[in-house]
Amino acid sequence: MRLLLISSLFLFSCTKTHEIELIENPTGENSSLSRLFNDNNGSIFMSWVEQKNDTTTLFYSEFENELWSSPTLIASSDEWFVNWADFPSLITLNGEPIAAHWLKKIPGGTYSYNVEVLSFDLNESFVPHTDGTATEHGFVSMNPVSDSSFYAIWLDGRNMAGGHGHEDMNHGEIGNLDNAMTLRGALISTGNIVLQEHEIDNAVCECCNTSLLSTPGGLIAAYRNRTENEIRDIYISRYENGSWTKGVPVFNDNWEIGGCPVNGPMLSGVGDNIAVGWFTGAGDIPRVKLSFSEDGGKSFHEPILVDVEAPLGRVDIEMMNSESAWISWIARDGEKGELKLKHIKKNGDTLQQFTITEIDPSRRTGFPQLTKINNQLMLSWTDISGENPSIKTAIIR
Repeated sequence: MRLLLISSLFLFSCTKTHEIELIENPTGENSSLSRLFNDNNGSIFMSWVEQKNDTTTLFYSEFENELWSSPTLIASSDEWFVNWADFPSLITLNGEPIAAHWLKKIPGGTYSYNVEVLSFDLNESFVPHTDGTATEHGFVSMNPVSDSSFYAIWLDGRNMAGGHGHEDMNHGEIGNLDNAMTLRGALISTGNIVLQEHEIDNAVCECCNTSLLSTPGGLIAAYRNRTENEIRDIYISRYENGSWTKGVPVFNDNWEIGGCPVNGPMLSGVGDNIAVGWFTGAGDIPRVKLSFSEDGGKSFHEPILVDVEAPLGRVDIEMMNSESAWISWIARDGEKGELKLKHIKKNGDTLQQFTITEIDPSRRTGFPQLTKINNQLMLSWTDISGENPSIKTAIIR
């Protein structure tokens, strides 16, 4: 496929001019829910779903030499659970796909489904959790660990009394953590063998996305916690020597909310320099925040306020170097939405900021994706301005 410059927008910020190039991508009709993955050698892959009637199909493509490859089919089914915030993913290593995931409905419950993980070396899927309950399992994050293994984390509803859907903000009894959603994980070999399974946190927010990052010291998980007082702030846990540390808050926003806001954190890192971005509505004031760590996630700096005007959240984050990070999010502008991007230093200084595009603020646009490609940035998002949803990808030069 050739590179198609659909439009060139010159974005002025501080003293620099940026050009955004919309790229012809391989996605088909009624496509949405893209994910970008940048692997250890800098290879960029995108996965997405296409829906036709009741059938959902998962594809992937690689971006190489300024071109997206033709789409490759991963799997297809009419039994999947597909949600605007909880959707399939792909991870790669050394420029090759190693695993993908999706959610498969469990008969008998509207919001009961399993995580299914596909190892590409076997080309067959399996369920990594062993509880066998007809409850929610989702919001998966995966990361390669070695040439023959990878780690997956997910929200696990085995302790919950019946299935609860993502559209239902109140999961279980307020203030009662006996039936709380848990965060669990598994170390998986590429032969579909669970080498280790862990409970990372026994009470977490029910439907906020998770994030998993590989660092020199091991894996780091970011997620939205839940306390008995219904405080739902962003927590970090680190995987060291085969076990997970007790989760600790990145910062005590003290957001008290009796339900899930469907707005989780995202991680990025360069060596032991880590950045985490998130949304909070503490004090009924919507804010997007960013915090840095210089010790592999053991401690974090005072958070930096990214947006306090009218953010909706749905953040992504990318560190281009050890001293700064780019963060993207959706903000409201009257009845419209905007996809925003900001470049921020560790000391809080804003280097650059601009609006990428107008975007529908509804849930149908999902979660825009951000990654780095060489010394540039790539974004993907869902556009619903046409008859059917379609994925847009762009490079910021």
